Order: sequence, then structure tokens, then C-alpha cells
Amino acid sequence: MDLFKKAPDRLIRKFRKINARLLPPDRYLNSIMMGLSAIEEVYFISKNVVDTSVSVSGRLLYENNYHDRRLDEYQGQRRLIVLVTGYMQSPLSFYRLERQLSSEVFDSFTYIWGDFPYSQDLTLTSSQLESVLREVVSTTDAEEIYLVGHSQGGIIIRAMVQHGMGADLPIKKCLFLSSPHQGTWAALAAIPHRGLLRLVGLVPYIRKVIGESGLQLLPGSDFLHELNSRPLPEQIKFYSIFYALDPMIWPPTSAIFPYPEAQNHFIQKFGHAQPLYCSRAHNIAVNCLFGDLANVIKSDQAGSGVIDVS
Repeated sequence: MDLFKKAPDRLIRKFRKINARLLPPDRYLNSIMMGLSAIEEVYFISKNVVDTSVSVSGRLLYENNYHDRRLDEYQGQRRLIVLVTGYMQSPLSFYRLERQLSSEVFDSFTYIWGDFPYSQDLTLTSSQLESVLREVVSTTDAEEIYLVGHSQGGIIIRAMVQHGMGADLPIKKCLFLSSPHQGTWAALAAIPHRGLLRLVGLVPYIRKVIGESGLQLLPGSDFLHELNSRPLPEQIKFYSIFYALDPMIWPPTSAIFPYPEAQNHFIQKFGHAQPLYCSRAHNIAVNCLFGDLANVIKSDQAGSGVIDVS
């Protein structure tokens, strides 16, 4: 009888030993977590599509002027955080991160900029970003400017600051969320746009698009080669968040910001839309932008209900 009782225990131990060799516990856990994050990413992409649809329909139906409405809500905060959207992305997808970063405790005010033709030449868009920044700064009392860009939005920010635009503005930090700093082969999807743009260009009174941002984001493009050969402004601190697997950045390591003086933060998850909704990315963003102040608040005011950065 004892032999029969011990037999299942032996089989279980033997199975565990074999399994540990084939798939160690840490790899097993990582595999499960990556699978769950892939499901999260599908949800976040769906949410991003819905957010974009709601934003577009809202503007069509109600002519909601975000620019004037948001500036009317400014209450004298010292820090101005400007968030720049990516390719075919609505400002509405940034609203969760906007609420996370806009805080009385951090004395910060957030403003989302996404009112630009997503496929035009990135150098032109960066020039438009500078103009918007100057307009926003002129109507506020902000002493410090922090720039946050998702995907292509990060490259727009880089093109602006690395080409010396806005050099007289008090830009202190730049944070990039899943931005293709070294290019992405997913940008090949922009090639069919060229024919569409040429067709539109034949129609009079239609706003002409100077270039195609997707082609500029291909690995090895002249635009990226020239951008990555430029030095970073010494007065600005740079941070980047990238993911283990990014469906829109191939290979995912292209999201690494290729400068030794910059900080790259790795998240062991699957995702491109993730940083817009992911609490881990939000925590990193808060720590990067607000530094020691964020750590002090987390330790001194934990559970106080003043702010939650955990």
C-alpha cells in the first residue's frame, strides 16, 4: 500500500525536475506575464481606436476647442507638461496620462497637442510644435517645460530640440514613450499613402502635405541618420520607456534612445499603446519628470489620499 501511495509523489517530483529543465520557473512566469500583457495590448489598442473615434465625432458634432478650453483651466502652475500624440492618434488617448501628471502636489499643468497632419514631414511638424509651445507659454506663467511624446510624437519632440528650435524656452526634460528612435519596419505601411497624397495633391484648395513621416521613420532613413548624429542639448534631461515586444516597432530594440547620457527604462511587457494606460509606465513617467519630489510624496503621503503614484 505504501508503494502505491508513494508512486504518485515520485511521478510528480520527476515531472517537476524535467519541467524545471525544459522551462525554468522564472521563464515560465515571464511567459505567462507576456501572454497576459499581449491581451492587455489588444484591449488598449481597441480603447485607443474608440478614443480616436469619440474624439473625431466629438469635434464634428460639438466643435470642442480643446486649446482654448484647456488654457482657460490654467491656474498658475509652475511646471508645464506638453504631451505630443503619435501617428493617427487622438489627444483623447492621452487623457489618462494627462490626469496622472497634472497635479497640485507637483505644481504641474498638462496640455495635449495633437492638432497636426500626422503624415507630414516631421521637421515641419516640429516647427509647428515650437509655435504652439510659444503660444501656450505666452499665456501661462510656467517656469519649466516638460515634453512627453508617444511613438512618432517623441520623434517630433526630438526633431525640435535637436535642431535648436525653442532653445530659448525653459525646456527641462523630455520623455519618450515607445518611440522608434532608430526606426521601425512597421513604417512600410506608410508607402501606400504616397499615392494617396499625390492624388489629393491634384485637387485644388486641399491642404498640401510636404512629406511623408512614415518613410522618415524607416530604419536607415536620411532623416533618422541625421537626427541621431546630432548632439543632445546639455540643458535638457532625456528619458525613454520601451517594451520587450512592440508590435509597431520592429525590432523592439529600436525604441532604445541611442545616447549614453539618456536614461532608458525597460518594461517586460508586450505593447505599443501600453504606456498610455499602463500604471507601470505612469509610475516611471512621474519619477522621471518629478524626480526626488515624487519619491518624497510616495514615502511621506502614502495612504493620505493626496496623490497616488503607486
